[in-house]
Amino acid sequence: MNNKNNGLGELPAPTTMSRKSFLRLSVGVAAAAGLGTLSGCSNNGRGLRFGDLNEALIELAQIENNLDTLEMQQEWSLYKVLNHLAKTCEGAMFGFPETDPPAQQAVQYIAFQAFVAQGYMSHNLSAPVPGPEIADDGPLPEAFERIRNAISDFQSFTGELFPHFAYGKLNYREWELANAFHMADHFSSLTY
Repeated sequence: MNNKNNGLGELPAPTTMSRKSFLRLSVGVAAAAGLGTLSGCSNNGRGLRFGDLNEALIELAQIENNLDTLEMQQEWSLYKVLNHLAKTCEGAMFGFPETDPPAQQAVQYIAFQAFVAQGYMSHNLSAPVPGPEIADDGPLPEAFERIRNAISDFQSFTGELFPHFAYGKLNYREWELANAFHMADHFSSLTY
């Protein structure tokens, strides 16, 4: 049995509970600790769940086709939300100017795995992504084009992926889920 904890040192093997119980307890404790920086909302509004980025593209088209009746139930403008989501998707391919410390990423990665297990994420919708601040408003057609291009570029990307600023090293599928869940959480607070 490998008792390594993502490079954080040796962990003693549990002696009074099964491995399965220990892992459940560890994930629960780490998720609870990490959710302080990742949560703030609980699958907002409509509770959308995307299993891939194609589902995000379908919802994006619905949003664009219903701009005249769109209602925002979050602090940011639609322009800022779309650019924020694009910026996160682009981060997989181009990296982020700064990332959380490795120990914090290890805890947040466990929280991400809890999101994967439940099929959606819940996070603070006004938490910025590292990098230059996004303007509050601007031309919506440019924002829609940026997010579509970011998704398309990611879907055809074959290079080495950069670490997620909060979760650390992710494989392609994990990055897709991180982006799909992120988009679903933001889009859940939009009604039309």
